[in-house]
Amino acid sequence: MKEQLEDLVEGAEEVEKLQDRRFNPWRIPVTEQVQGVILDVLQQLQSYERLYKLRKRKRRKADQEVFETTVTAIVTDLMYHHLLGHGHGVYITRSNRYLGCKSRYRPHAYGKTLPTILDHLATPEMAFLNMELGHGDPFGPAMETTIRAGKRLITRVVESGIELGDFGISKGQEVIQLKRVKKGGWDDGGLEEYEDTPETILFREQVNTINGWLESVEIDFDEYYWPGGRPVDSRDRRLRRVFTQGRFDSGGRLFGGFWQPLGKEARRKGLMINGEDVVELDYGQMNPRILYGLCGVEPPEGDAYAIPGFQHHRSGVKKIMNAMLFATKRLVRMPKGVRKAFEERHRVEEVMVAIEATHPAITSCFFTGIGHEAQFTESQVLVDVLLTLRDLGIPALPVHDSVIVGKSNQDKVREVMLSCFLKGTGVPGIVEVVGG
Repeated sequence: MKEQLEDLVEGAEEVEKLQDRRFNPWRIPVTEQVQGVILDVLQQLQSYERLYKLRKRKRRKADQEVFETTVTAIVTDLMYHHLLGHGHGVYITRSNRYLGCKSRYRPHAYGKTLPTILDHLATPEMAFLNMELGHGDPFGPAMETTIRAGKRLITRVVESGIELGDFGISKGQEVIQLKRVKKGGWDDGGLEEYEDTPETILFREQVNTINGWLESVEIDFDEYYWPGGRPVDSRDRRLRRVFTQGRFDSGGRLFGGFWQPLGKEARRKGLMINGEDVVELDYGQMNPRILYGLCGVEPPEGDAYAIPGFQHHRSGVKKIMNAMLFATKRLVRMPKGVRKAFEERHRVEEVMVAIEATHPAITSCFFTGIGHEAQFTESQVLVDVLLTLRDLGIPALPVHDSVIVGKSNQDKVREVMLSCFLKGTGVPGIVEVVGG
């Protein structure tokens, strides 16, 4: 069951695409217009139940609260999804194996009555949603159930003048998420339960502080720079921190926020913070430098990815070197997508040998899986950067190992990033302008 817990929340580690996303049960109404539509749907659904005698008795108070919460979550997310401006549906689970299970990640809307509510809302009499039921497939991956706003719900969205700004995200969602160890290449790792400790409580307080700060910042995006011209909800700023390998000293990157799915060019050209154009500042050669810090050795001068014999294949060297950090045994072939970065005659073993020869001080770290620990150090540095900038009153949007800030703050932010990196790793860092 644990490996399926991530099906109960938005994807924990992968940035979702607009046309292929999971149902978000944490979406909430923030205006009377949306609340009015929800009340209308609730009343009509209960009238439908009475008309067709679908219930033998009145719901208990607790059951009624779950019923109303579930309908609210469904209707709210479908209206929001419709306003995003495309016809694709959202994926949702109907499995009783997962609905109602006890979990810190489970939203209240995910109870065992969810499938029945979906069925009723999809009837011709209701027509508040359209649903395509999922099914198993012995010859391929199973098809999941998808839902989208029905004609009657769309009519109410138009008549009520509802917009993306009429929705928000509940603060009840767990922002500290722990992924278990993967069982193989086919496994993307599920969310794992954990008991709170002073460490996890601190992590949660930090993320909540950052989220509260970002809510108050003036952030705009010009949708002209987003392919297809789809609407972008600049109010979607809630971050979560995802740890890996079943440990809280592994991973820890921040995910979420409307700006992360945007391409680098779209972010650079379309984003504005406090009415100002932005710049993205990125830590250069972060993993190698973190490794040198973990080994207590000063990094050598120059580019860590400039390996003799492969100077013209930097992007490929970087990917292989990073793969060497996360692997637990020597690579026997080029990682997926890396082959094209080298010449046909190049073999992965000769590249690894050249990397080891160039970095003898950290060679013992390769093929130990230390990449997860290095990523945790990276995430700690980024959280420190964000909290420091908050104290300085400088708004910043995180993108893993980089931050997006107003151009006028570029020099000060670089100074903060270098300071936090030195404090967190014990070695000096490099900060570069993305696309600069």
